[in-house]
Amino acid sequence: MELKPNQPDFLDLLRVSYNYRKQILFLTIFGMLVGIATAFLAKPEFEAFTVFYIPANNSISKSLLAENNLENFMRYGDEDQIDQAIEMLNSDALKDRVIAKFNLQEHYGFKNTKYPQTKTRAKLKTNSDFKRTDNLAIKIAVRDEDAVLAKEMADYFLLSLDSMRTQIQQARGQQAYQLIAQQYQKKQAEVDAILKNLSQIRQQGVFDYESQSEVLSKAIIEAETRVKAEEARLKVYQQNASKLPDSTIIKTQGRLAAAKASYQILKPTVANFGRLSGKYLELEALYKKEQESLANLQLRFEGAELDYKAAISQRFLIEKASVPEKAKYPQKAVLIFLFTLSGFIISFLTVCYLEFVAPRFRTRHVRL
Repeated sequence: MELKPNQPDFLDLLRVSYNYRKQILFLTIFGMLVGIATAFLAKPEFEAFTVFYIPANNSISKSLLAENNLENFMRYGDEDQIDQAIEMLNSDALKDRVIAKFNLQEHYGFKNTKYPQTKTRAKLKTNSDFKRTDNLAIKIAVRDEDAVLAKEMADYFLLSLDSMRTQIQQARGQQAYQLIAQQYQKKQAEVDAILKNLSQIRQQGVFDYESQSEVLSKAIIEAETRVKAEEARLKVYQQNASKLPDSTIIKTQGRLAAAKASYQILKPTVANFGRLSGKYLELEALYKKEQESLANLQLRFEGAELDYKAAISQRFLIEKASVPEKAKYPQKAVLIFLFTLSGFIISFLTVCYLEFVAPRFRTRHVRL
């Protein structure tokens, strides 16, 4: 029965480390020297950043025009809206704006290479960072070898985000504005048609149903009453003609003729009023209803126009980007430590392989 080699324990590791201490120390120092060279030869990069809150995606018209609703206009965006803003910052569309603005293809040295735009986007993605802070703000950080350019790029990322959110809002607002504008124009045409019909009826003598109805009713009744009264008076006078002078009967006949004339004049006016009043009342009621509907549409139309055409800031700036005075990358002490640690780990693992793993392979080979 074959015995398996024992697994190395802690003491074995210490023994091997001591036996190969010079080699391990050499490789560790070599790693440190490489780290020092890398730290001092690497081009320094400066980081500029800006911090801001985004407003909630509320309707401008509802926030500004509605009574006691101004607090909605001042609300900060929630987590979902913050994530949407970060998604916009990471989009290729927004990156392309920054690339074009600062000619980053040439700045990064990709202009005459294959796939320059793709490489520039990747480099810009590496050199920029967008994240949500603990207090639900957004931080835009941009690194570059040029401190002034890093600051300008951070500012332009924020400006481009503001512009993109405004464009999205206005694009949606434009659709709503066009739809409501069509409804408003259609309703205005309907109201104008009703007013035209009412105007035609007014030209035929119906102006105000209630007042005209009262006046005409009173006038026709009085005219008819006068006719009947004069007829009755004339009849009595004729029965007693021998006792009355002729002038009395003649005067009564004149008054009767005048009363009948007045009555005959009023009859067609009253008949015409009766014929048109029903249509007038129908149109007047319809006009009031449609006018109210038009007024509501006008409010919606004005609100949609405000949402479509208004351009307001899409950010609450907390910390404005400034030109960094000190390079953030590379962090020399950290870089030297990592290279030194890497040299130690590589040398230690190499020694362990030579002492514990390689002999097993040789033993198996001999047995075979």
